[in-house]
Amino acid sequence: MPPEHTPIEKQNESQLRSLARQLAQRTQELADAHKLAKLGSWYWDLQARSVRYSREAVALVGLPYTNAEFTYDQVRGLIHPDDYDRAIATYRGIIKTREPARIAYRAVWPDGSLRHLWTWAEVVTDDQDHVIGLRGTSQDVTERHEIEQALRESEDHYRHMVQLHPQIPWTAGPDGSIEEVGPKWLEITGLTRAQTLPHGWEQAVHDDDREALMAAWQHAVATGELADHEYRVRRHDGSYIWMRGRAAPRRDEAGRIMRWYGTLEDVTDRRLADEARRRSENFASQVLESTGDMVVVFDQFWRVIYANSKAASLMPAGIDQAALRLEDLFAERRAASIKRRLARVIQDGQPVHFEHSLPADDVWLEINAFASAGGISLFMRDISERKRAQKQLDWAARHDFLTSAPNRLYLYEKLDACLRGAKPGDQIAILCFDIDFFKEVNDQLGHPAGDKLLKLMVYRLQRVIRTHDLLARIGGDEFAILQLDLSKPQDSEALALRILDALIEPFDLNGSQVRINISIGISVWNGATRNGDELYKQADLALYEAKLAGRGIYKMFVPAMQERAQSERALRMDIASALARDEFSLAFQPIACVPSGVVCGAEALLRWHHPTRGLVSPQDFIPIAEAAGQIHAIGHWVLHQACRAASSWPESMTVSVNLSPLQLEQSDIVEQIMIALGAAQLSPTRLLLEITESALLQDSPKILDDLRQLRGYGVKIVLDDFGTGYSSLSYLNRFAFDKIKIDRMFIADFDQDPQSRSILDAIMGIARALNLKVTAEGVETPAQLAHVSAIGCDDAQGFLIGRPVSQEMFWTAYAAPLTQLLPDDTLIV
Repeated sequence: MPPEHTPIEKQNESQLRSLARQLAQRTQELADAHKLAKLGSWYWDLQARSVRYSREAVALVGLPYTNAEFTYDQVRGLIHPDDYDRAIATYRGIIKTREPARIAYRAVWPDGSLRHLWTWAEVVTDDQDHVIGLRGTSQDVTERHEIEQALRESEDHYRHMVQLHPQIPWTAGPDGSIEEVGPKWLEITGLTRAQTLPHGWEQAVHDDDREALMAAWQHAVATGELADHEYRVRRHDGSYIWMRGRAAPRRDEAGRIMRWYGTLEDVTDRRLADEARRRSENFASQVLESTGDMVVVFDQFWRVIYANSKAASLMPAGIDQAALRLEDLFAERRAASIKRRLARVIQDGQPVHFEHSLPADDVWLEINAFASAGGISLFMRDISERKRAQKQLDWAARHDFLTSAPNRLYLYEKLDACLRGAKPGDQIAILCFDIDFFKEVNDQLGHPAGDKLLKLMVYRLQRVIRTHDLLARIGGDEFAILQLDLSKPQDSEALALRILDALIEPFDLNGSQVRINISIGISVWNGATRNGDELYKQADLALYEAKLAGRGIYKMFVPAMQERAQSERALRMDIASALARDEFSLAFQPIACVPSGVVCGAEALLRWHHPTRGLVSPQDFIPIAEAAGQIHAIGHWVLHQACRAASSWPESMTVSVNLSPLQLEQSDIVEQIMIALGAAQLSPTRLLLEITESALLQDSPKILDDLRQLRGYGVKIVLDDFGTGYSSLSYLNRFAFDKIKIDRMFIADFDQDPQSRSILDAIMGIARALNLKVTAEGVETPAQLAHVSAIGCDDAQGFLIGRPVSQEMFWTAYAAPLTQLLPDDTLIV
């Protein structure tokens, strides 16, 4: 009777049949299309070391037909790095055997996408029958490859999990009850599935091993730790074999164990091999034949005296094993190297472990050598797959997966190596840059568009830099270029200009034309920099300075930048503890109603009284607090203090508080403001929130919705510094502000600059048209007050009205009792 099929087998068989039908359909479609499709042809001139492509062949690798002849280096760039060595080895085999062959590899298109190609190749000979070239055709089989790959993966999974794999798969529930086991278990033990599940398998375990095994399994189930235990299992004929059982849990998002997945592996041979090594005097060929290694034993004259069947692949054909020597197994030059390594084993009797490659066969061997009576024994294992996998892992560890550019690790390794080997007079530079407002691309077009932008940018920049320079992706939208062998420091500036020029043209992101701007920081090694990290930090400081200077430019590092950075770090540390040390305070500058001359409110201004620095200007510490993310706590404190102070003023007086753009980005800003008003028992109508145009630059629907919600509660929204930005009028159209504040520079220059006077008149015209209140800032002279009164400003603020004072002084001077600030002859009645 055939073994009964498990649900896994039935599911896999159904999937195999489905995939087979798909493959048959695709194969027929490909055969029909082949009659109409044009195949790409090519010719490889071995003497000229070049490859000529037909128009169709050029199209297959994603290039425009501008050049049909390619050098070896160009061809190497068209083939995926992981496929190149295998493809070249196949071409060499065709040349060696003169037998036509088909090569499958992936082509890397300029946009980073991959296409699977089949290439048919044959040798071309001259009149003397010498191979002078290769010719062939190529065809894009990407779609077929995907179907075949799915089929192969399904078949491979089926064979390894159920039929061919030496390990027996099994699963268990969270409580350790066995739910499924591979059919090989039933074949080995003679138990049925019903006898095995869920706990019947225990009866096949050797009596002496059962207690320890169950204790280990119960411990794993209880703790969730990996299970790994060896024990004896009774076969159907009554004999016992050693099995290694391993299991790992699969967890859900909450960390709960959903299922255990495990394997059983027959480790009897390894156990026997261990015993054989411990009893070397009983060494027997039966044990050596059961091992997975290739085993070869040499006598003192390097003649082969024993080789197991797995070592047959090393043996040359047509030579009797009794006549074989070490040189017959390995090329003469490599045999000499191996002899030198093995001589140590003979001399001191200690085993040696090393790895050895066979380039002709593209094979790596792991070799363990042991001294034996009168000779030496080699245990060799094919580790080619592991080597190839390690090569891929090494590449992945040092390259960015998205753009294939080197990553930070690769950059630092290369940079440190260059600095260690640098000589006086050498010129090395680091250029750091990132994309200004890259987040907006992701937010507006989606992360796939952002990823494509990064790949296209890398492609452009790789065409700008020299082949021995290094472009690396540091992370996100941050990049760096390691520039080597500069003739003068100005070369790095020239590269920066080329980079900026290369990025002028817009990028096509799925139909959207996107222009980007970058800022660049440059640091040139001068012999004093100790390591690559220090040089990189200098370039990063220069990048920071470039952003402060206006973005879209480059800056060279100078020592003064380091001093400013250290000063900012110290200031940032002081800011972090300033609230706890009660070093912040609020000053209140009165705002007067122009027609009546009565103080109608005040603007809350933050002051920092540092114990050693003295009074620190907000212009110095606010930008640092914003960059460090400390502005949220400070802004929260200002809101509460300002509302608490205003709650003691007459109800006709308002308090104005400036909001940072970063505060507006907080998800709970509306809740914070309402909590501050509630804690102070202050009416929302008495709070004015002043925001600048920069707070609206991100065009965030969330910010506008929050402002509308606050306005709905009664809070007044004021557009500060009106007239100094580029888009003030557009913001007035998009949001219904309650008031605008005219920037002080227009007030200060009105009597000397006719243009300022015209701008003031235009602003007042806009305000009247939109029914907006207007506050004039910077009123410092009676003439300025008279002018803002004449043009119709509602409120005035400035040194003429009053300087910022403490909460106590404000109460005494302006709030208790409510005072008329200005003399009667200045009032506009």
